[in-house]
Amino acid sequence: MRALEPGDPRSVGDYRLSCRLGAGGMGEVFLGISPGGRRVAVKLVHAELVRQPEFRSRFRREVLANRLVSGAYTAPVLDADPDAPAPWLATSYVPGPSLRQAVTDQGPFPPATVSALAAALAEGLISIHDAGLVHRDLKPSNVLLAEDGPRVIDFGIARIDDASRITRTGMMIGSPGFMSPEQINGADITPASDVFSLGAVLAYAATGTNPFGEGPAHAMGYRAVHEEPDLEALGPPALRSLVADCLAKSPEHRPTPRDVLSRTGYDGELTTLLGNDAWQPAADRVHSSDRAVAEAETATRNTVDLHEAPPETTPAAPREPKPRRGLTRRTALAAGAGIVTAAAIPTGFYLTREEVPAPIAAWPLDTRSEAADSIGDRTAKQYRMGWGEGADGAALFAGRSDVVVHEKVVDTAPGKAFSVSAWVYLNEQPRGMATAVSQSAGNSSDFFLRYTPAEGRWAFADREGGATSRDPAEPKKWTHLVGVRRKHALHLYVDGVEQQSHTAASPAARAPGDKLFIGRANGADGRATGWFLGSIRDVRVFDVGLSPEQIESLAEPKAE
Repeated sequence: MRALEPGDPRSVGDYRLSCRLGAGGMGEVFLGISPGGRRVAVKLVHAELVRQPEFRSRFRREVLANRLVSGAYTAPVLDADPDAPAPWLATSYVPGPSLRQAVTDQGPFPPATVSALAAALAEGLISIHDAGLVHRDLKPSNVLLAEDGPRVIDFGIARIDDASRITRTGMMIGSPGFMSPEQINGADITPASDVFSLGAVLAYAATGTNPFGEGPAHAMGYRAVHEEPDLEALGPPALRSLVADCLAKSPEHRPTPRDVLSRTGYDGELTTLLGNDAWQPAADRVHSSDRAVAEAETATRNTVDLHEAPPETTPAAPREPKPRRGLTRRTALAAGAGIVTAAAIPTGFYLTREEVPAPIAAWPLDTRSEAADSIGDRTAKQYRMGWGEGADGAALFAGRSDVVVHEKVVDTAPGKAFSVSAWVYLNEQPRGMATAVSQSAGNSSDFFLRYTPAEGRWAFADREGGATSRDPAEPKKWTHLVGVRRKHALHLYVDGVEQQSHTAASPAARAPGDKLFIGRANGADGRATGWFLGSIRDVRVFDVGLSPEQIESLAEPKAE
């Protein structure tokens, strides 16, 4: 959660807004308080979407779909006004992280927990399907983990069986890696499509990876249609068999949600399911501070052909696939030979944006806020700053300028996950280190997000080593940097694209951090070093390891 910003409304409908839960392409999500004191999640739609002719009809559809669903493992709509100048809806507030965030932060779930999760999600799908709906976008970020069990959320793209589709011809809705083959092919969507997505979600929960790998949308979609899922690391044979059956290419060969429920062994025992010890490892991941993760997903359009095998090189690819699941030569040759045919190939689909969680601290570094933390009100001092004198009116760090936060901002103890992001602009190619953000631990810095002169590249590092960018840093341009630590691995992202990573063989114990610096670092002797020469803006610190999808959203330039 973070404080309301100056331009935020203080109320929506009958609900008093107390803080922000998140933001995305569709709108802002706030924690609202009803007149009777009930906490709700209020989704307020962006004004530019309201101007689209088809949007209000789609939003009314979202509200209708939500109102038809009730069940222990869903988060239904409680109130809405699709006809308001700024349309909004209020849903049950679920205090807990998404499945995506929980796995990113702390790793895969044990088999017993995955089995309990399968039972609860199957029960949620039964509620959805019994209302005549198909969710069509079940994925880890649409599953919230509360202490009393998971919730399936975001029916904004659910389909009412007896209603006409409102998407344009050839446009599909879903998320790569979790879409069923029939979704990708543009065929009829039935409840069996959600079962395929359920299988992919369970595989992710059990292994921490998508069963069809990672990479550009067209590559993942191609694998989902034409390749078998990678389930080698899934664990017990019974669980592996269940997930494999859910991921059958043909809808007719998949189990129903009731079949899934029965095979977990919890059939008829759902009243005691979440009191079972199997759920405890998941329940333990819920933040005791009641920090909400609002997963109000939105659909953004991306036109790609999922039937065309991805070329060997693709300009401006979102991310390179991980080595574990690259496209095989056999796959590429088969597609190139014209084996893939279809009478009607969809020209694209809707990609859903994953919500970026609220940071624990943020420094816009603009002329209005200067060195103020817009989130946590942490004490900061500025030294020799040129407010509004940098690139595009940003803050100028003139080689001896810095912002110093005189307290620890994020816990960097071994194994703790965190992320730090910043937009940076180099005035010239530095001759030495140029540090955008660092946090001290004892006499020296504990982590650095910086330029390193050895190869002229960006780096995210600690005292044991670090991850660097693949390409040299470019001066005279804005660059978005994100450093992420997940367990003992450091990851660097440049402009939303994952670069290299570094894993410490034996992480060393460190002194606790005591200061955060913007524009410089601390040397081993405790003296200031690595001064930045250029502009820095929008520094954010998170106490979680952001996912690649969240980082990609974070890297999108703000509208001025």
